[in-house]
Amino acid sequence: MLEVSHHGPLTRIRLARTFLGRPLRDVSAYLIDGVLIDSGPPATAQELVRWLEASGEAARLRAIVHTHHHEDHVGASPVLARKLGVPIYAPAPTVAILGRPRRVPLYRWLVWGGPGVVSAEVLPERLEVGELRLRVFPSPGHAFDHVCLFEERLGWLFAGDLYVHPRVKYLRRIEDPWQHLASIDRALSYPFTRLVCAHAGVVEEARQALEAKRAYWRGLALEARSLAGKGLRARAITRRLLGAEGLFTYLSGGDFSKANLIKKLLAPPPTLG
Repeated sequence: MLEVSHHGPLTRIRLARTFLGRPLRDVSAYLIDGVLIDSGPPATAQELVRWLEASGEAARLRAIVHTHHHEDHVGASPVLARKLGVPIYAPAPTVAILGRPRRVPLYRWLVWGGPGVVSAEVLPERLEVGELRLRVFPSPGHAFDHVCLFEERLGWLFAGDLYVHPRVKYLRRIEDPWQHLASIDRALSYPFTRLVCAHAGVVEEARQALEAKRAYWRGLALEARSLAGKGLRARAITRRLLGAEGLFTYLSGGDFSKANLIKKLLAPPPTLG
């Protein structure tokens, strides 16, 4: 699946592998002033190339910039590099992974496909391409190499997977919600007015959205700790606060679960502020 929508100078490209004609889970790449921010999953790489060529955007493409190494964000880059020859920029840890991709769990392979090998240049702290003025800052938590991109001229925050939803309930085992909250605090120190999210799309109530996610997780942590103080264990707390696990928890063998979020929030944070 490939769907395109326009938001002023920004083009959103929604991408997803389909099953029986229905998208499994979509993710978005964004095109602005000849720069593609993330490239979507491996499963839709050829579809993305065809659209870029048919729309004439391939000839105008100047660079690809990645927010982190997950396959739903970097998956089309090997094909794009081979067919279009555009430079690719990524955080330093991401560059190493792109050159030697990690095996992904089966459930993620089924949804996104497996990543390929591609060479990339290290993303500098400030990247200027055309009219774009991107200030890059680290925002770990969802992934150790995650960065956000603040476009200074427009006041837009390209947030990768920092936001996703105001009430995120599922977490992978490797994620760190306390790091994630610190990254939200760091993002909120920038004067952005629009948030561009890989899953939620273009969020106009940008600051309120990030503040809502921060407040939800902090409140959830306080509730979980209160219940733990009354003797409840993590599993019971999870069911009390978040309800039963979903299908992907079982398909992932527990790697993607509500219980992961509660367990991590019950662990001591570096700070609660």
